Formats: sequence, structure tokens, C-alpha cells
Amino acid sequence: MRVLALVPGGMDEQLRFFPAINQIKSTFEQADLAVVADPSAKDIYRLSKLVSTVIPYSFQSQNSPADWANLLGSMRDREFEVVITLTQSWSMGLLLWLSGVPTRVGYASSANNLFLTDTVPLKPEQPVAHQYQDLLQLINVAAPIPPLEINVPQSDITTIDALRQGNNLTEGYVLIYPGTTPNGESYEVAGWVTILKDFQQRQPNLPVVLAKTADSAAAIAAIERQIPGITILEPENPGQMAALVAGANLLVTVNSYPLYLATALKVYTVGLFAQEEPEKLLLTAGDEASRTLAIASSDGTLSTISPDLILKKIWNEA
Repeated sequence: MRVLALVPGGMDEQLRFFPAINQIKSTFEQADLAVVADPSAKDIYRLSKLVSTVIPYSFQSQNSPADWANLLGSMRDREFEVVITLTQSWSMGLLLWLSGVPTRVGYASSANNLFLTDTVPLKPEQPVAHQYQDLLQLINVAAPIPPLEINVPQSDITTIDALRQGNNLTEGYVLIYPGTTPNGESYEVAGWVTILKDFQQRQPNLPVVLAKTADSAAAIAAIERQIPGITILEPENPGQMAALVAGANLLVTVNSYPLYLATALKVYTVGLFAQEEPEKLLLTAGDEASRTLAIASSDGTLSTISPDLILKKIWNEA
């Protein structure tokens, strides 16, 4: 059986869908799974052995008729039997209808109710895992969504191991990711500097590392001006980021894809959330939940989370 999933959003949203992919494969062992993902997020699938094909498509941009037609052609060429969509737009509903895929399932909307074969109400008050479980029941996948798991390529582990050794990080470190949330919000540089200096003062022998990506580069440049000589490592892909996270004693990050990597890798994490509700997004249970500490903003902006609050949570102070 050939199954296609349309998953809009960034790498964090793709990772949150990984457990659903695992559950489909567990139910239909012979299934050939493909995903349509935004070009900026497609590389996250190097961490999944279950997805055979990733089709790039920009859900958020104004796509040309050629882009739309190319996606339709890709779907027809591969002769998918089932398509699962997280979209609710008229353009995607029409495209799926024209694709000829016999089983088309998604969340109920005016478009999906017309163009899909089966829909289920989206219940935004539920955790994401429960939302996906409702959706998968439409294709007879009835078991609960499992915890998040990833597979880190050995080549990425080897590259990061060499990078760690070259920076004397063989005995552990605290990893800081001052990137942006899915809404494009970042935590203030002054707050990161306060946190970093506190770590240096309390634990002078424990290295603190900044993880640099395109989203965190500007903040790191500003931090480096105030804390010269701080260690900065730049993973080149999500697999290398996962390997970097795996070696950390603690990750401190905004709500972003490294947080979900840490969840899968069972790394202790402090996550900063702005408008998002962590209890709905975090795919944690049992021991995994105890390793992830979410700090939510009181007014929907990261700036109102004080460094003192974050440090008290980290050091378990009243």
C-alpha cells in the first residue's frame, strides 16, 4: 500500500508527525510511505527510516500554477492508494480530488468535506497526538500514537563526535539554542546573556555551547559580543543537530525543532513557549515528561519570561 501524507509547517511540525508515521508503518508493515513537506523542512526526514520519498512543496507561499501542477503530477505518477492531509484549504482539497487517490482523509472543513472521502472534526483543544489519533482512525489505525522516535545517521554522529573532541566537549556540556519559535519570535539577547553568565559562574568546569543555525545566527552574534570566546558549534543538517543535542547534559531552547529532538533522545530540556500551549504540543509521557520542563509565557510573548525564572527552574530553586 502506498501512503502519502501532506504535512505543512516547519521541522518542529514534521517531527510531531513522526509518531503518526511510525504508527501507520506498525499497522501496515508493507506500506510505502511518502510525505509532502515544505522545502525548508524536508531535511528532517533524514531522521526517519520509514519515509521513502519526500516531495517538496511550499504550502505557505503563493505557488504558481506550475508548482500546483507539478505536485499533482507527482501524486498521479506514484499511484498512491491513501492520502492523509493536515491541510484544510480549497486548493489542496481540489488537488487531492483531481489526483485520483481512492482514499483521501483529513480534518473536516468546507473544502475537505467536499473533496475528501472521509473527514474527522479537528479538536484543537486536544493534544496533537490525540488529534492525529483521531485522523488515523479513518484508515483503521486504531492504536494510540507512540512516543517520538528518530534515527540519527551514523555519518552525522561521527561528524559531531569529531567536532566535540576538537572543542574539548568529551565530558558533557550545556547546549543553548537561541533560535526562533514557529511564530518567528525570539528570546531577548540580554536574557540569554544572563543565563549564560550564571552557568559560567555556578559551573565553571561545565562547558556551555551555542547551537548556530540560520535562525539563531543573529542572536549568537550579539551574544558573542558580550561573552567573547564562548563555544559556538554549527551543525550542517538536522542529523548533526540531533547528534549535538544527544551529547548534551541539558538543552535550553525556545519552542523549536531541537526541543523535539531532545524529547526523542531523552535529553533533559528547558523549553520556552510564547503563544503555544506546551501541554498540547509536547509528545511526552512517563519518564520523557519528567525530562522536559516547559516554561510558558503569561501573556503570549517570550520577553515576559524572566531569566531569573528560567534559572530557578534549571537549578530547582523555590
